[in-house]
Amino acid sequence: MTAMMEECDYYGDDVSTLGERISVARDRSGLSESELAARLAVQRQTIDAWEGDGAEPRANKLSMLAGILGVTPAWLLTGAGDGVSAPDLAEEALDGRAIRLRLAGELREAVEIQARLQKRISRIADALAAID
Repeated sequence: MTAMMEECDYYGDDVSTLGERISVARDRSGLSESELAARLAVQRQTIDAWEGDGAEPRANKLSMLAGILGVTPAWLLTGAGDGVSAPDLAEEALDGRAIRLRLAGELREAVEIQARLQKRISRIADALAAID
């Protein structure tokens, strides 16, 4: 399991999203959503939307965000370049239980995101149907 995880690019575009990379970088910087929002002069809900992949920062905010978080804009967008290092799995209790708990949390989060996207798709479909 560890060798497999070391082989993949933990924060690459095919593994994580812009929102996940923003969230990880913010956490590693020790900033709350509110603190980051204040430094960027945006609302906390904006940070929440970015981290939930419900919206993306404009280029100027992305650049400021990268500077505050100590990563490059390219890393935030794609996971490539200077950014946050992958978690040291050796430091986590790799007894299987810790991995299952972490993956279960990620799965719950993905299901919540999928549900929000499905609602959005339904609203868009309904709006298109109403236009016809």
